[in-house]
Amino acid sequence: MHYVSGLMLTDEGFIEGHIGFEDGRIVEIGRGKARSNVAKGIIVPTIVNAHTHLADFLVPLDLSLPLEQIVAPPNGLKHRMLREIPENRLLKSMRDLARYMLKRGISHFIDFREGGVSGAHLLSRIKDGTAKPIIFGRPSHLEFIREEVDEILRVADGIGVSAISDWNYSVLEDLASYVREKKKRFALHASEIVREDIDKILDLKPSYLVHMTVATDNDFELCAQENVPIVVCPRSNLLFGRIPPIDRMIKKGVRIALGTDNAMFSLPDMFTELDFAGRILRYQGIRKIDDVLIMAFKTGREIIGLKGFSGFTPGELCDFMVIESKKGDPVTDLVFRSSSTDPIMVCIGREILRKNERIEESIE
Repeated sequence: MHYVSGLMLTDEGFIEGHIGFEDGRIVEIGRGKARSNVAKGIIVPTIVNAHTHLADFLVPLDLSLPLEQIVAPPNGLKHRMLREIPENRLLKSMRDLARYMLKRGISHFIDFREGGVSGAHLLSRIKDGTAKPIIFGRPSHLEFIREEVDEILRVADGIGVSAISDWNYSVLEDLASYVREKKKRFALHASEIVREDIDKILDLKPSYLVHMTVATDNDFELCAQENVPIVVCPRSNLLFGRIPPIDRMIKKGVRIALGTDNAMFSLPDMFTELDFAGRILRYQGIRKIDDVLIMAFKTGREIIGLKGFSGFTPGELCDFMVIESKKGDPVTDLVFRSSSTDPIMVCIGREILRKNERIEESIE
């Protein structure tokens, strides 16, 4: 049996403890250090990158254009270019980025995958040695064609669309209702560029929302009441002059997760996203930054049905990583003083990676 020891993140905060694991499963959880360890440091769950558009990495960024001209469907810059890029190039690029994420402690990523049926199927081909894609497919046009949605949902975990401002609302209502009927998740961008009607948004019964950078306090109160999480993407928002109102979301009781958004804007590096979120909170007057850990290591995982901090349980599959300790406060060490190269070990099931070295191969 292998052991790791160190400061372990739990629902009660950090405790000095250890995990014993064997054959891809946790066997033992205990307080104090184990006698012999394959890694020592800060022990945390793996991260879920809660919002990506990985295929966008192949789209050159044109900063002379406003955001809506770059990303708005159906004919924004990215949509035009993605239609022209060969599938084999898209697949290789997305697979490379998914491998990049796994080495950096990201076990899953939720991708709003454009391209209709073929787009969802392409992403579903990413397997083995990568972060696992959670696919939120999207109809190829701003319309609901049942046969197309059925085909997307054969490989996708849900449907993720652009803002209600882009759609005929009645069509979007039918789409959201149908997705829920199929027991799949429905999510959408909301109030990213202009504020949108929160009642209409929540009437769609979304699993979660993305951005909400220009939402009001009342909007956040309603999201909290309906228990609808919000995924924020600080680096992407800041690039276009918007500071995500994370402080107001926290004050209103919103559950917040973090994502890296379009790969043309930001590499899918969640440690950098943690750093930005923490600095924004400090700028907004929030002195304690513990909530950033909840965003990164709990809410994103819960969105896809994984356990948060309480996931360290004997009998469960391994799903944790060990981060190099800087010997300071573990919260500030993780948020401000850790980088994506700091995971000493990432352990997901039988797959164990130590820096650039794989110890055991996945045998799923």
